Amino acid sequence: MSPVDFAAIRGKAVIGLTGPIASGKSLALKLFAREGAFVVSADAVTAQLLTTPRIYHTISHKFGPDILQNNGLLDKKRLAAEVFNSAAKRKWLERLLHPEILELTQSLITRAPQKIAVVEAPLLFEAGLAECFMLTVCLSAPAKELEARALKRGWTKAEYRARLAAQLPAEEKYARADLVLENSGAPRELAQKIKFICRFLKETA
Repeated sequence: MSPVDFAAIRGKAVIGLTGPIASGKSLALKLFAREGAFVVSADAVTAQLLTTPRIYHTISHKFGPDILQNNGLLDKKRLAAEVFNSAAKRKWLERLLHPEILELTQSLITRAPQKIAVVEAPLLFEAGLAECFMLTVCLSAPAKELEARALKRGWTKAEYRARLAAQLPAEEKYARADLVLENSGAPRELAQKIKFICRFLKETA
């Protein structure tokens, strides 16, 4: 996959937001939006792409009728179980989706009026996208807290560990990021850090 260059979009400061599972990426994205940034969730873009005819038919042909819900839509939970238990299937799906995700994300950012854009991408480093952003921000929290949050979502330990195995270790994500935001405190503490980042970018634009 040849990644697009979000950093080259004229007049935009594009941030790549990532972090280990359950580190608070969705909350951070909302807080960036509250500060006036244009935000894009890679998961939301993926969900949109799964309904497009070409992607839908390619995946349903690959995985068979069992991957469909009774209403005919792709069963995202079953699809996730399939790909997180098979490296080969996961790589196949990534090769199919990643170029489409990048193209749609670039289009959304280019058309948006905001000068700051934030792309939440759980696999930012794994997909080799770090150089595409002006700044990479990674959320962090103690390992035990991350696991507790994931289990609170209803995942089993086996599901959590399977997803964990599909990503870089948390410490490696922290080491690769331009900026690490610790997120084990109250949401207002994370909000203050994000407010500072946005104010800095606006003042230095």
